[in-house]
Amino acid sequence: MAGTDYRCPHCGAELRGDMRKGGSRPGGTPGCPYDGLAYSALRAGHDAIYFGPWRRIDAPPTEIRRGYHRIGRHLDAIGAELAGRDLPAAARDLDAALAALRAADPREERRDTLRFMDNALSYAHRAIDDLLHEKGLPPHQPMDFSEWYDVVEVPFRDEW
Repeated sequence: MAGTDYRCPHCGAELRGDMRKGGSRPGGTPGCPYDGLAYSALRAGHDAIYFGPWRRIDAPPTEIRRGYHRIGRHLDAIGAELAGRDLPAAARDLDAALAALRAADPREERRDTLRFMDNALSYAHRAIDDLLHEKGLPPHQPMDFSEWYDVVEVPFRDEW
């Protein structure tokens, strides 16, 4: 983004303006796009991965490994949020995400690695939605935040 002065320390979004005043979006709206949202760190983490370079059709192996590790850290953050809570649906979704991530190990040459990584991220999204549902809030919509990311298209959407 042209004119970027800094990145939001909370979500990593590129912001303009005075950091002490919260910056502004290109259209002049103040602050980080996730400010004030429930589970903003989980939403921002999901979207940074969802719109990440590993999902490009021509992604190099280093980006795929980086995406794999980011998904793992994201699942750890969701697990920390779920710790001590009685949310069976969210726990099931997190378990499914972890199983998909284990199946996706990019160190092995497998043609299904990207599909399993995408599945892990989808289950992570469902776990976030389960947390939001518990609070009576609508589900997270990553495309509502796409303008904050360098996105031309989201591959895999119709592939599997």
